[in-house]
Amino acid sequence: MSGIFVRASEFARQFGHLSQAGRTVFVTHHGRETHALLPIANYNEFLAGAKSEDHDSLFSNQELADWLPLLLVVVDEERNIIMANRTAHAMARKAEGALPGRGLFDVFPALRETMFESYCNRTERTGEPCSFELPGLFGSDTWHRMETFRTHQGVVMLARDITDDVKAYRLADTKKALIEAILAHGGIGYIWFNVRGRIEEVDAAMSDLLQLPCERLSNVSVIDLVPVGQRVMLREVIEDVLSHGGTQRFETEFLRNDGATVPVDGAIRDLRGVYGSEGAVIVVTRK
Repeated sequence: MSGIFVRASEFARQFGHLSQAGRTVFVTHHGRETHALLPIANYNEFLAGAKSEDHDSLFSNQELADWLPLLLVVVDEERNIIMANRTAHAMARKAEGALPGRGLFDVFPALRETMFESYCNRTERTGEPCSFELPGLFGSDTWHRMETFRTHQGVVMLARDITDDVKAYRLADTKKALIEAILAHGGIGYIWFNVRGRIEEVDAAMSDLLQLPCERLSNVSVIDLVPVGQRVMLREVIEDVLSHGGTQRFETEFLRNDGATVPVDGAIRDLRGVYGSEGAVIVVTRK
């Protein structure tokens, strides 16, 4: 059914008749359509269709938040939780839907009296997004990277577990310090060899023990550094560590460049990388 067109100057005079027409009335001004008058039934049908289309084509904020692998919580100015995703509920060990309406510090007491409060206040006051690291949010041995953003609803808090990253950096620092201490000691020699049993690197103490420069030892088989009668034992130790991992202690002798032998106490440890074994390290001291 086509609509009815009426000039703006005639609209008021004809309103009574037009309102009973049961059709859309288009109001024109200087020949251009400026307004449309719908019967209430048509208007309600239009609203219902628009809401249905929006629901079908767009995800709600809650649905999008639930997809995030991060903790997401939205709080108001009183620090009461307005919204929380599934990850937040799981990390707080609460049933889904239990967090909204509760106080943030009641749910996550570890946040109280930490730098989180000052950063959250800054974000709320200035709108500045903040990012920082916080220990102990879910246990004494955990670390999380926190981020805060301001929205029209309040402050959004995101948290990502970075415990493994922090431990990896700390472990790397420990290893570096240990190697530096070994080098400074001077009486501890080490050999780093690959999965084929060939030397990748030795330190100065090992070079002095064997009376060979470091470059001469590169790509040499570790087995060739010991007397023939002890090679089977050392080979078994190396193969076991490379195959199964772990650490083993052993006693043997190393051949010096002048043909003499030097008795040593040794230990071997495998090197494990992201993609598996990357060889092993032998540490030795003279007996």
